[in-house]
Amino acid sequence: MRLCAVIPVKSLAKGKSRLAGLLSIEERISLSVAMLRDMLECLCSSPYIASTVIVSSDPLIKGIAREFNTILVEDDVEHGVNTAVALADYIARGYDASVVLPHDLPLIDAIDLAMLYTSTLHNARCVVITPSSRLDGTNVLLRRPPDIISTHYDEDSYILHVKEALASNARVKILLSSRLMFDVDEPEDVRALLAKNHECNARRYLLSILDGAKKGSI
Repeated sequence: MRLCAVIPVKSLAKGKSRLAGLLSIEERISLSVAMLRDMLECLCSSPYIASTVIVSSDPLIKGIAREFNTILVEDDVEHGVNTAVALADYIARGYDASVVLPHDLPLIDAIDLAMLYTSTLHNARCVVITPSSRLDGTNVLLRRPPDIISTHYDEDSYILHVKEALASNARVKILLSSRLMFDVDEPEDVRALLAKNHECNARRYLLSILDGAKKGSI
């Protein structure tokens, strides 16, 4: 099975706004870049990922896409995650399956990609979903084939993806991986990442910039 990874990334200056009380805009941009690097290092070293597609309009992201030799799709309008994924779907349809991943999953590990890949091997019509830790969003969406359902991000996406997958007569699997369910959106997520014994670019960056005053505010 040939699996394509899709990473939609909006303009970095607009991202991680809920961390504004803790990090400056420059620090939030650098944190996003660090998390994207964690994601790409995992994807690009995995034997289970045939290709990686980044959808973005941000010049900095474009440079990173070239660095990692990924496919870059321009998203000049930035009308949200669903539109970004739809742009990548034109490429993903050339593969057996696609997996949509946000860039802010710093704990992602090779074993997670192996579990995602093997979960679909015996099901030609399958949707694998990992919800966010708050169970209100979708952190991972694997679709086999890539057009089996539409995407419903920025809504109650976890429930909507499950409902549409069931309606399409697909085999639905819920992958509850603590690593894939962990994303960094709130100050409490920063605190949790710092407390973990996990080596990654994002954690190293946070440790390098968070002085005593900032640590006391999270």
